[in-house]
Amino acid sequence: MKSSIKLIIKDDHIKKDGTSALCLEARLDGKKVRFPLNISWPADHFDKPKGQLKARQKGDVLFDDYKLIIQGKMADLTAIFTHYRLAKKELSVEQLKKEYYSWHSRADFYAYWWAELSDRNRRGKIEHPTYMCHKASYNKMKQFKSSCTFAELTPKLMENFRAWMRKKLGNRPATSEKTLKDVRTYVNLAIQDKHMIDNPFKIIKVRNVEVIKEVLTLDQVKQLIDLYEQPDLASSWYCVLQHFLFSCFTGLRISDIQRVKTEHIVDGALVFKAHKTRNAKHKTISIPLHPIALRFVTTTAGRLFATYTEQYTNRVLRKISEHLEWTTKVSTHTARHTFGTNFIELGGDVVTLQGYMGHSKIQTTMQYVHLSERRKREQINVFDYFIEQDSD
Repeated sequence: MKSSIKLIIKDDHIKKDGTSALCLEARLDGKKVRFPLNISWPADHFDKPKGQLKARQKGDVLFDDYKLIIQGKMADLTAIFTHYRLAKKELSVEQLKKEYYSWHSRADFYAYWWAELSDRNRRGKIEHPTYMCHKASYNKMKQFKSSCTFAELTPKLMENFRAWMRKKLGNRPATSEKTLKDVRTYVNLAIQDKHMIDNPFKIIKVRNVEVIKEVLTLDQVKQLIDLYEQPDLASSWYCVLQHFLFSCFTGLRISDIQRVKTEHIVDGALVFKAHKTRNAKHKTISIPLHPIALRFVTTTAGRLFATYTEQYTNRVLRKISEHLEWTTKVSTHTARHTFGTNFIELGGDVVTLQGYMGHSKIQTTMQYVHLSERRKREQINVFDYFIEQDSD
C-alpha cells in the first residue's frame, strides 16, 4: 500500500475575505481523495511546493492555531494508514473516508463545543445573550460528565443528562429542554463538520414545553409609573424603568431598546428594523407612539435610552419587584408580553398586533390572545368571595 498526505489550497475560488479553503489530499495507491479542513488561508501566504502555511505577520496566533489543527488531521490519516499497514489489511478509498470521519469519534466533544462557541461569538454569528446561554449549558453538561468524546454522545447519555438536571439540579422541564436544545446545536454542527455520524437527537427528542409568560396588569404598570416619577429614585432604577415602561407601551425587545435612536421617530411613529430579524426581508416595523410612551423619551439626539446589560437590568427589575412586594417574576421580556396581552385585552386586533410585534407568523402573535383568555379565566375567580362567605 503506497500512501501520502499533502496540504493543498483551493485557490481557484477566493472568498470575500481574500482567503481560500484548505484541505488534505491523500494518495492511496495512485488514487486521490480530499478531506476538507473547514478553515481558509490567504493564497499569497501559502507555500504550494512544500504544502505549508506561511505566517501573515510576526506573532500570527491564528497561524499557530491552524498549524496545530492541520498537524492533528494529518496525524489521524497517518494513524489510519499505519493501522492498516501493520494489520496487513487492504484499504480502499471509500474505507479510508469512513475511517477518517469515524476516527474523529475518539475526539473530545467539549473541546469542539468550546472552540465553536468561541468562534461563533467572535465572528458575531450569535448575540452575546445567546453566547452566555450556550456557555451555561456547556458548563452544566461538564458538571454532569467531566469529559465526553463524540462516541459517548448516545441517546442514553442524553436521557441520563435530562434526568440528572431534573433530580440533581431541580431544573424545570423548560430549563432542561432548553439545555438539551443547546447541546443539540453543537451536535448538529459536529455532524456537519464530519466529526460524528450518529445523531442521538434522532431518538431523544427535545420537547417543546409551554412556559406561562409573566404579564403585568394595568394596575402594576401604573405602580411602576408612580415609582418612576418619584424624585428621589435611584439612578439605576430610573434608567431601567424608563425603557422598561416604554416597552410596556411599544412591545420593543431589549435588543431593540439598546439600539433605537431619535432618528427612528418619524411622524409620531417608531420606524426601525428589528435587531433579532435584521437579516430577514420586509421586517421594517412601524409602531405609532401613544402619548404615554412619549413621556419616557427625554432625549432629542442619539440613542433614545441609556441601558445596562440585560443581565444587570434583570437584577434591577427583580429588586423593583421585591420592593413592590410582587410575586410576579419580572424580566426585560415581561414588558413585551405586557404590551401584547394588554393590547388585546383593551380591544386591539391580532393582525395589527402582529405588525407591531414584527412576527412573521400569526400563530406567534396568537399567544397573546391565549394569554388574555387565561387571564380572563383567572379573573372569574373573584367570585370565590361568595364561596368564602358561605363557608364562614
